Amino acid sequence: MIRFKILSVLFFVLVLKLNAQTIKTELTYLVNPALKKVAKAPVVIILHGYGSNEEDLFDISKSFDPRFTTFSLRAPNTTKEGGFCWYDLEFLPNQQFKYNYDQAKISRAKILSFISNACKAYHLDSTQVFLMGFSQGAIMSYDLALFKPSKIKGVIALSGRLMEESKLLKPDPLQLSKVKFFIAHGYSDNVIKVDESEKASEFLNLKKVSDLNFKKYEMPHAINGQELNDLKAWLIKAINPPEKKEEAKK
Repeated sequence: MIRFKILSVLFFVLVLKLNAQTIKTELTYLVNPALKKVAKAPVVIILHGYGSNEEDLFDISKSFDPRFTTFSLRAPNTTKEGGFCWYDLEFLPNQQFKYNYDQAKISRAKILSFISNACKAYHLDSTQVFLMGFSQGAIMSYDLALFKPSKIKGVIALSGRLMEESKLLKPDPLQLSKVKFFIAHGYSDNVIKVDESEKASEFLNLKKVSDLNFKKYEMPHAINGQELNDLKAWLIKAINPPEKKEEAKK
């Protein structure tokens, strides 16, 4: 009986090892695999804000459409307070910032590498990759989409802004126009002004982005329930675009 139990445990461990996916990456992450089987699952990559970590927004993914596989990444740099960041940041008066764009570029490369390797390891749909970022994570999401729009199907930018360096990137116009954007911000945000999301929306409209949804909410630098409901509904539509009406038969 004891021998049988030992063999059962060993078999269970072996099955876990055989089914475990290993992603080649330097980044620490959490994963919430798709609960509904599809040929290739669409992907959401969650990028946390300054001073936070991969656990901060991860629970949100548990309420996503079950077809999604979601990864929540930890930024590679540490803050003075012990949290994590995608790049060093200094808070200045009047909601201004001094930042290290060279570090942002390094983080961008690591995120893009993660996306490619995660899609391979988990056999995911690399044509349906969505970024969801809050604050500094939203800033990184904008930068990623403008740098490599061919890799990104959609961006959920929550309480963020565009870096000036991101605006100077030269993406392929056609590829960028196909990237879908859900931008959200709080009217009473005391960290990043709501004006910054308005400017980002205007910039993307000038770039002729065809699918852009911009919403404002009565909240500070945070995420509220209505915003969550709206972004989850947007995600479903983003992978299930309305079917085109058939042309009337002559």
